[in-house]
Amino acid sequence: MGPLALLVTAVLATLVLYFWARKAQLEKQLLQEREENEKILSTAEDLQARLGALQQRGGRKGIPVDALDRLCEQYYIYEGTENLQPKILKEVMSIVEGLRSDPSVQKSLEQSLDESYDGVMSKLREAFPRWKEEDFLLYLFAASGFSSTTISTLIGKDKPYVYNRIYRLKERIKVSGAKDRDLFLSCFGK
Repeated sequence: MGPLALLVTAVLATLVLYFWARKAQLEKQLLQEREENEKILSTAEDLQARLGALQQRGGRKGIPVDALDRLCEQYYIYEGTENLQPKILKEVMSIVEGLRSDPSVQKSLEQSLDESYDGVMSKLREAFPRWKEEDFLLYLFAASGFSSTTISTLIGKDKPYVYNRIYRLKERIKVSGAKDRDLFLSCFGK
């Protein structure tokens, strides 16, 4: 009877440890998902604030993204259901994807920046014809006032990479002989 009791105790202890470890793993996974969701929602809030600021300055003509309306619509439809968070996250990802990879959305944002700041993007493209499109896009996001977290999300790179690239762009502009150099640099502070 003693060995059988010992065996049952060992099996029970193993099961308890297994379920405890599984619970800890699930809690960790939920925490990671929650952190990712918070990052995405923070990005959406930043995008909305920046797009709203462009609209107040008279810009943002032609930008097809009215992020707050889209998010509120999803919230209204799915409030109180378990689909709320996935639907809002899907909408946020749609907005982020548009800015990340849709040339028409990027062009609209570029036109808004041009309208708001004396043709800054057109002048930048003229002054630096050898820049890669990535450089213009990074400048566009930074000059539009997006945070480093938002830019990091939009270009799919870590924040240190974004800081480094923005610093290098600023330095390239500073040492250039471009006549609109001060305009280009002033837009980084927006």
